[in-house]
Amino acid sequence: MSDGGRIFKAKRALAIYAALGIQKEQIQRRQPGQSSIETNFTVQRRMSDYSFERAQTWEELLQRHAAWVHDVNSQKHWAHLKRQDGRRSPAAVLDWMKGRSFSDEDLARCFAPILSTRRVDQQGYVRFRNWRLYGERGLADEPASVWVTEEEVTIQFAEEPLARYGVTYQRDHRHFRQVTPKRVFETIYQSPQPPLLELDPDDWRSSYRDDSDDAGVVQH
Repeated sequence: MSDGGRIFKAKRALAIYAALGIQKEQIQRRQPGQSSIETNFTVQRRMSDYSFERAQTWEELLQRHAAWVHDVNSQKHWAHLKRQDGRRSPAAVLDWMKGRSFSDEDLARCFAPILSTRRVDQQGYVRFRNWRLYGERGLADEPASVWVTEEEVTIQFAEEPLARYGVTYQRDHRHFRQVTPKRVFETIYQSPQPPLLELDPDDWRSSYRDDSDDAGVVQH
């Protein structure tokens, strides 16, 4: 259930609903109380921030994510305290629901427009929508996945994230107006060859605008 925002009624969103068998419901105008999803997102975000900020490695982050998923589904929820059947957690309330399973190929086909592939250049950057985004210098000439959402861009290689950026869009809702570095992950793919020049953090840019012709697109 959502409000009447354009993003929820976009042609691509409707196609994804149809492909995954999702029935979209819409709350009445000016009646946000009909959907508690924003409150739920806030609770989940606070719980995840508390868990994830203590992770020091990718493996530890995966473990904390799994623990967070378990906790948010199994702990007692205030909204269910007055239920007569004694079901207090989201998992207990919804244990009778059986969702549909989809293969990785089906999901990749549905969400293909938000996934692109770019080749990493010698300096460790990928070029995407007129921006250079740092991924990992140790993966020069390798193909990297670029996942795009409304608020973030994540560069990934072999299912491991390399870097994450916050983005805002221009009026066409496609090209980026601003890119803000959020995190460059430490990975096993770091180059064994040190850079020729050691740059201070203030001198090194992990993202910058590049209006030259697009390059580095990997053809399938």
